[in-house]
Formats: sequence, structure tokens, C-alpha cells
Amino acid sequence: MQIRTIKADPSGNITLFLLDPVAPEIRKALNQKLLSLDPSVEQIGCLSLKEGQPQVEMMGGEFCGNATRSAGAYGLLLSGEKEGTFQVTCSGCPTPLAVKAKKVREGIFEASVQLAPPLGMKKINLSYERESVECQEVVLPGITHYIYFTLNVEEVDQEQLFYSLQREISRGKEPEAYGLMLVEISTLKVLPIVYVSSTGTLYREKSCGSGSAAVAAALALRQNRSLAAALQEPGGRIDIEADWKEGRITGLAIGGPVKLGEEIVLDVDL
Repeated sequence: MQIRTIKADPSGNITLFLLDPVAPEIRKALNQKLLSLDPSVEQIGCLSLKEGQPQVEMMGGEFCGNATRSAGAYGLLLSGEKEGTFQVTCSGCPTPLAVKAKKVREGIFEASVQLAPPLGMKKINLSYERESVECQEVVLPGITHYIYFTLNVEEVDQEQLFYSLQREISRGKEPEAYGLMLVEISTLKVLPIVYVSSTGTLYREKSCGSGSAAVAAALALRQNRSLAAALQEPGGRIDIEADWKEGRITGLAIGGPVKLGEEIVLDVDL
């Protein structure tokens, strides 16, 4: 099959958008095939426009903040304008999200997305190196993240902590997708890892948009205030904001650079 594609680089979280419709029954096989063809790609989604507004359907049906930002940049690219705001629909999220995009230079954009407050937050305990450690659970539409604050992210065995998280999650209903975000509290260096249940795929991501929003929520709760900061993730910068009012989070936002490649037609044999 031939399929039109465009590659997006939102802060290192390389996303391949499929610009032609893909039947749901072949998405898992196509996802695995395309990931094997290009090791730089971390995730894949279907992207279309309806009345000028971008629509994203991730291959695993999960929500992705970086894909949402990138879709807004793509909408701006097609419009030919220098800046604009788009109502982007993404899988896993029940309502369109406002994405502000601005062209920096050819193929390079700044794009930010406004997100709703978390659906829920609570502390959970995980077993790590024979001790009980605390994570902050942040439930977002389509994905749940677990934030682990540490003094040094390089000293944490992320794989061991993640498998401990999986064991804890297996006691109840598994989310559509979930992530573990290691956060170095003094520098805001972040290491993200995400698991998509429907495709059974584990991603060690260069950056994670929804995870960054979850970090913003966890920091706001930790500090009991609104905040704006820049997270340093393996693939680059993710800007975060959290609004705090009357003892609760009222809004979240993430932003940062998005690079869009050329449209390419791939010939894929399933």
C-alpha cells in the first residue's frame, strides 16, 4: 500500500503522521512495520483536516500532547499564515484543544496547547530497591502519568521502577496508556517512558507532551501555586504552565519547538 506521510519533530519526540485514512484493523500491524522501517520514529498517528481544523488519531488510540502541538503547526503550514490558533482534536481527549502556532522560519514552528486540569491526582507507593517510594499519579484524558521526583535522575533504575509500576497497575484496570516521568527536582531534567496498552509498545521517548503537562500538575500541587518553567528532556525543551486557584489546578499548557519535514509517499508491504 502507498501512503502519504509527514514527519514531525516536537522537541525530539519524532512523530510520523499518516495523511491518508488507515483502517482500524490494520493499524497495529502498520504501526509495527513503520516503526521498524525508521528507528528514529517514536510514535505514529493519522492526521487529517476537517474545515481547516486538524484531527489526530494515534495508532494506539492514546492522547499525545506533542502530536497535538505538531498538528497545530501542520495546520499553520497549510494555511500559509505566519501564526494562528487551531482547535485540534486528538484521540483519547473528548474535546478539541486550542493550539497556538507561530512560524519561526521555514519548517520550524513554536506551538503550544492548552490542556484541561487533571481528571484526578493521588499518591501511590511503589517497591524500588527493597524500599517503598512515592509517585504522584496524574490522570489525563487518554493517558495516566506517574511522576517520580528525585535528586539525580541518572541514579534511578528507570526500568526497575517502571516494572514495579506495571505490577501495581496490574492490580486494577489498565489505562489506555501510561507513563513514568523521572524528574530531577533541582534542574527539572526529565526522563520519560510511555507504554501504550493496545499496541503493547514501550517507548523511551525523547520528550513527552502529556507527561510534561503531568509534571506541571505535580509541581503545582507540590508547591501549592501557579507556575511556568522549562523542562529539559532528552530531545530538547518543553515549556510548561500550570494555573492554581483556590487550592486546585485550573489549567495546564505545554509548548516548544516543532520541526516539520517534507511530505513523503511510502510504499508499505504488510
